[in-house]
Amino acid sequence: MRISIAISLLILAVGAAVGWQDHQRLAAVKAEHAKLVAEAGKFGIVLDPANTEGGILITKRERENKEADAKKIAVEFIAFAKEMEAIEKSGNPPDEAMQQKTMAILERMMSLDAAQLKILIAEVRASTDLKNEMRQGLLAFAIMSLAEDHPQAALTVFTETSDLFKDGMMGTHVISSSLAKWAKDDPLAALEWVRKNGEKFPDLVNDQAKRGMISGAAANDPKLAFQLISELGLKDHSDAISSIISVAKTPEDRTATLGALRDYLVTLKDEQSRGNAASNALRELARGVAGEGFEAGTKWIAAANLTKEELKNITSGLSNHAKPAETGQWIEWLGETFPNGESNHKIRSQVSNWTQSDYQAAGKWLATTPDGPVKNVSIRAYAETISRYEPETAAQWAMTLPPGNERDDTLKEIYSKWPKDDAAAKEAFKQQHGIK
Repeated sequence: MRISIAISLLILAVGAAVGWQDHQRLAAVKAEHAKLVAEAGKFGIVLDPANTEGGILITKRERENKEADAKKIAVEFIAFAKEMEAIEKSGNPPDEAMQQKTMAILERMMSLDAAQLKILIAEVRASTDLKNEMRQGLLAFAIMSLAEDHPQAALTVFTETSDLFKDGMMGTHVISSSLAKWAKDDPLAALEWVRKNGEKFPDLVNDQAKRGMISGAAANDPKLAFQLISELGLKDHSDAISSIISVAKTPEDRTATLGALRDYLVTLKDEQSRGNAASNALRELARGVAGEGFEAGTKWIAAANLTKEELKNITSGLSNHAKPAETGQWIEWLGETFPNGESNHKIRSQVSNWTQSDYQAAGKWLATTPDGPVKNVSIRAYAETISRYEPETAAQWAMTLPPGNERDDTLKEIYSKWPKDDAAAKEAFKQQHGIK
């Protein structure tokens, strides 16, 4: 990878951290702006209907000042990029001062309005001091900044600068981010853009970009998002479905998404495809259910009117996403929900995973769990998991099982996993329990 591309990717990565993962400061600014606009209205200061930024009526001088500010930031942005390139060539990592400078200039970028961002983009494009790879990286970040509140304008600017986006990764990221934002507010308009431009940019309007659009639409209309899977001709439906499910953050979202999923599954004629889609989607849905907590999660499951098959699928995904402190509660709930041993394999899997990550916590829970089928299944999984490094402790747990096949099979499993460097103890264990 050439140096200029590496720097561009660094800029994009830092920009993503500022602009897309932490909106607190931006949200605060917008809230304060709305408050000031409302207060201004009391004094007869009205919004400028010709101003698409939603600001108050401004004078020509003020508009010129905003343009000057944008050009000034563009100069600083270009100089910053060249400085980063020099640091990269030196082989030394950016020092703390440079890191702070990076954050400061990117935050200034995020504070620009659409008109100013367009000016900055024009300045970057016209600059003769930048290599093409660096210019591409700066434009990508600037366009994604514009897409945050003006995705349609961002895509318009992209089409005007698309000749610079020879790197498919950056171009796809720009389109994906813009379509996701646009589809959240106006999915049909975003779909029309894809129809018009898909053939023009076949390498960029790819499945990744389309999934971004689908996830954006899912935020407000999961049913439409599922319909877009076929409309957009995605090759891999499973990833598209996962992108829709992942947007459901609240119980209400999950309920709406589950209803939309059921409607979508009816449209799949192939039984195997339908089964795989249902299984994968519900396991993905379990991520949010478990992540929200045991009490809220079980409450949602009880109210969702899940079929038996749906319940099996969703519980298959719980073990990987349960909060560590609630793992024991989920295990007990599995035993109550699926009596007669139906959940034994899920309990064994969850106890085994838990033991590997925190055997002390799993052991404490096991010691306080009431006797019964769930505890017996859990003891077997726990003992077999720790037998590789604590075989004596595993044997003690195995002997708490009722006499019979379960105890005998567990002892045999412990023997088979006994550490090889402790042959004498292994042989003594074999003789003690009559293992053949």
